[in-house]
Amino acid sequence: MRTIRGFCAVSICLLPACPDKESESASGSEATTTGTPTTGETMTPTEGTTTETTTTTSEGTTTEALTTTTEPTTGATTGEPLCDVDMAGFEASCEQVCEVYGSCEADVDPVACAETCKTETLFKDTPACLCSATAWNACRGALDCAGIDAVGPVASSPCFAETASYLIHCADCQVEPEFFGADMCGTIVECPDVLGVSFLCQNGTCVCNDGEADYASCPDPGVCAGMDAEALNAAASECCGIPF
Repeated sequence: MRTIRGFCAVSICLLPACPDKESESASGSEATTTGTPTTGETMTPTEGTTTETTTTTSEGTTTEALTTTTEPTTGATTGEPLCDVDMAGFEASCEQVCEVYGSCEADVDPVACAETCKTETLFKDTPACLCSATAWNACRGALDCAGIDAVGPVASSPCFAETASYLIHCADCQVEPEFFGADMCGTIVECPDVLGVSFLCQNGTCVCNDGEADYASCPDPGVCAGMDAEALNAAASECCGIPF
């Protein structure tokens, strides 16, 4: 696998081949994180409505006001990061990380690097992609040259959570939960040729693997028996520190 530094020196792109922005299909879990992945919910309140009904009786006509109230509904978007970042903040993060790359590699022009970052990093026009791309830039922008060299899509690398979150929210990734029995299930998030993180629960313990080694574990919260894919992915996100 190529190094992150090698990709970013050219285009700030972690992917071996950057997705086509126009033909890209949204897949995988659409969102969780700024910095360390977080999960938010979007609340869509529906106002109460008042209607009038007219009743005619032998004694006359009576108009009654009936109020029907619909409770606010919660649309949970798994992994959707809630952040205050706008395009100006994202562009500033591009300049920040490119200053670091420019100081570490003589052949990197920070200005050209920043322009490439601004135009090629956001493969998806979503809040999740904007937030996670900004967090990814900010994390790398705070590293020294040795840290930049070590950045990668494995848990032992600097900015692993931010790197994974960026890929999951901005690239074409797939999340595939599977249930094998009441006490065994798992889910995997895959970004082709770049990232593959799995979460497997069995014998009372759940383990996270970054494609090379196990890097985190937690007690089985009992999600296998319920065969609820959303609950399984939520448990994986909490245990593994990246959005499923």
